[in-house]
Amino acid sequence: MPEDVPENCEVCGDAMDANHNANCALCGRIFHLTWDTRLPIRDCGRFDIDEESLALYFTCNDCVAKRPQAAPGPA
Repeated sequence: MPEDVPENCEVCGDAMDANHNANCALCGRIFHLTWDTRLPIRDCGRFDIDEESLALYFTCNDCVAKRPQAAPGPA
């Protein structure tokens, strides 16, 4: 396992797979995120797309739960 990947997921605490993980763009923790949806790997976060820059970024489940919902636009 590469040195920069922790032994355990920083979200759920289970053993980490060196090939199926991501860094949270908001808190920086490393979490389970499968790159192959055919594999039975737990996802402890998700992919997001910044609509302005069209950049792909990753967010852990803890930050998703804490992030406030977007305010509705003008009617």
